[in-house]
This record gives sequence, C-alpha cells and structure tokens, in this order.
Amino acid sequence: MNELKKSDRAPYLMCADDVQIADDVSIGAYVVLYPGTRLGRGARIEHGAIIGRPSQSNPGSVAQPAVQQPTDIGERTIVGAYAIVCSGAITGPDAYIGDHALIREGARLEGRSSVGFSCTVGSKCVIGENTRIQGFCGFPAGTIIESDCAIGPYVVALATTFSPKGRTPAGPVVVRQGVRIGSAVQLMPGVEIGAGATVGAASVVTRSVQPGVTVRGTPASASVTRDG
Repeated sequence: MNELKKSDRAPYLMCADDVQIADDVSIGAYVVLYPGTRLGRGARIEHGAIIGRPSQSNPGSVAQPAVQQPTDIGERTIVGAYAIVCSGAITGPDAYIGDHALIREGARLEGRSSVGFSCTVGSKCVIGENTRIQGFCGFPAGTIIESDCAIGPYVVALATTFSPKGRTPAGPVVVRQGVRIGSAVQLMPGVEIGAGATVGAASVVTRSVQPGVTVRGTPASASVTRDG
C-alpha cells in the first residue's frame, strides 16, 4: 500500500514510496508529498507545502474514496511555504507558486507563470506561459488565462450569479493573451477579455471586452483602444 511515510531527505518530510524526485531538488521541513507526485530537476519546495493532496469524488460524503492522480511539478519550479498543490495539477518549467496559495485538482500552470501569495486557482484552470498573477486573487474552476498576462492583486473571477430565482451557473471566465488587469477587479461569470485589453483597477466587468480596448469603472465601459 502506497502510504505516506517519514523520509530522511528533509526534516519531518512525509513522502509516499512512488514519489519521483529528480536531481537538485530542494525540499523544506514539514513538506508532504502524496502518491503520484513528480518533482522536476531543480524544483524547490518550501517548508510546510503539500503536493498531490487528493480530492474527494464527492466532497460532501465521507463514504466516497479520494481520487488520486499524478501531480507534476516542473523543472526549477518554486512552490512556496504552506502552499497546497492538489492531485492532478501540473506546472511547466520555471513556474512560481506563492506562499499559502491553493492550486486545485487538474489545474495547469504553464512555463514561467507565476501565482502570488494566498491565491486560489480552481480545478482545471489554465494559467498561460509567462503570465504573472499577484497576491490574493481567486479564479474558479475552468478559468482560462492565456500567456503574457499581468494581473494585479485582489482580482476575483466569479463562476455563478445570484438572483431572487436562486443560484445560476455560468460559463468560465476567459482572459486572452497579453491582457493587463489592475488590482481589485471583479470579473463576472462568463466574460471574455480580448487579447491586449486593459482593465482598470477596481472595475467590475459585467460583459465581454473587445481585443485591445481599455475599460474601467462599475460596470466597466470602454475608454480607448491600446493602439490608439
């Protein structure tokens, strides 16, 4: 049985037998490496991080077994202190996961992407190559953020709307390549931010934004196009 066991590789490390650790990997104290975890060459796992934490197939029922999938941490990727990377998540090379961040099941962080302090990245989200997300952001399941985006702190995407008729699910938020989003922006369910667009700080985006357009305000409205 592939159980967690103490390992002498790092102080108080708990590690399953099938964990694969490449050369030049640094592991801090009190780290937990669940079954199916693979750490790429030169990866750095800071103290208290948890990699490969299993999900429940039915979170509301203790009778359902945990679902365990391989979890890949790419070469030279840094996983911050007390961060949690759940089962099935994958990072490319040179990615960064900040302290206390939560990367949910099946999420994918492409190479050189960065997720800041205390961010939550939902299940099956995709964070594109060279995208930078600052701290305290939250993205629900299925959010897509393409490459070369810059996202300020406290940005939140929503997955559902609420009305007197109750809770209404909507499609995932999609942020296209090269988008810039200021701090404390709210992205309402199902919106798409077109390539090269800019969203001003503290805006509430209630409808999709065309490529290259700058929007700001509540609700966010167009200001100027980036190309003039």
